[in-house]
Amino acid sequence: MSKSSRPPLLRESLEPWCAAGVTGALRVLDPPGGVVYVVDGRIAYAETPVASGVERLLTASGRLPADAWRAAVTAGRAQHRIGPELVDAGLVTQTELEALGVIALHDAAFFLFDLVVSAHFEHRVRHPVGHLRTLDLRSVCQEVDRRKRLLADAWPDAAIDTAAVLPQRRLRSQCVALTALQWEVVANADRRRSPIDLARLLGRDTFTVMLEVRRMARTGLVEPGRPGGSAAAESVATVRAKAAADVATTALPIVQSARHARPEPEPEPERDPDPPAAQAPHVPLPRRALRHEPAPRPELAGMPDTRVSEQILTRLIAGLGAL
Repeated sequence: MSKSSRPPLLRESLEPWCAAGVTGALRVLDPPGGVVYVVDGRIAYAETPVASGVERLLTASGRLPADAWRAAVTAGRAQHRIGPELVDAGLVTQTELEALGVIALHDAAFFLFDLVVSAHFEHRVRHPVGHLRTLDLRSVCQEVDRRKRLLADAWPDAAIDTAAVLPQRRLRSQCVALTALQWEVVANADRRRSPIDLARLLGRDTFTVMLEVRRMARTGLVEPGRPGGSAAAESVATVRAKAAADVATTALPIVQSARHARPEPEPEPERDPDPPAAQAPHVPLPRRALRHEPAPRPELAGMPDTRVSEQILTRLIAGLGAL
C-alpha cells in the first residue's frame, strides 16, 4: 500500500516539522499517548506511559533517590532545568544524563513511531528536563527498525511482550547461565507481570527487557502466560490489536477487488504464416550399367567365323591323352 492510500504513521507526521527546523512537541492524542520533542528540527526526547522515561531509569533502578528527583523537579521544572539541577548537585553527570535521555527516546519511539494516531504539534514547547542530546529523525527511525528485527529474530510472536512471564518449573539442562538482567527478570516474575511491567518495576528500558524475555522463551527458560493485567500492558496489547485490524481491513477491499475483477482476455499472438513445404530434391533412379560388347575389328568384318568349338577341342585333348 502506498503512503497516499493510508493515514500517515507518526514518523511520517514528524518529517515536515523536522524538515522545517522548528522547535516544539508533537503530542499523541490517541492511546497509548505520548510526546515527541523537536529542537531545531532534530529529535530531542520522546516519552510514553508504556516506556521507561529518564525519571524511572534513575529512580526505579536505585541510581537516584526518589526524593532527590522530586527536589530537582520542584527547583527546575518551570525553567526547564531538571537535568542541570541534578548535575549541579553532583547527583549525575551531564554525559550520564544525555545517555539516559537517548535510551528513553529510543524506547518511546519504538512504541510510537509506527502508529497511526491523531497528533497535534505545539510550537516552542520544550521538555522540562532541559538540554539533552538531539538526534536526526532518520537515525531514530533506523534504530526503531533495527529493534523490531531483533525482537522478531529472538521470538516471532509479539504477544509475549504483554503476557505474564512464567519461569519454567523444570529445566531441560543441568546447568543454566543467566545474565544479570535475565536474573532480575526471573527473580521478579510473579506470574502476573509482563515484560513491560517488569521494565518499569526494575527501572530498565522496556526494549531490553522484552528482548531478554524473548530470548529466554526461545531457550525454554520462561514461557508466556495469560495477558498482563497492568494498564501499560493492556494499552500496548490494545494498540497492537487495533493496528493489526486496521491493516486487515484496509487490505481486504484490495483483495476482494482483485478476486472479482474479470481478467481481460489476452490477445492471441499472431501466428507466422506456415512456410512452404520444402520440396524433396530430385534423385534420379539408379540404372543398370550397360555391357559394352567389344566392337568387331575392322579387319575381320565381313569374314566367316572360323573359330573351333569348345567341344571339338575337348575331344582332341582326350584323344591325344590316349596315345
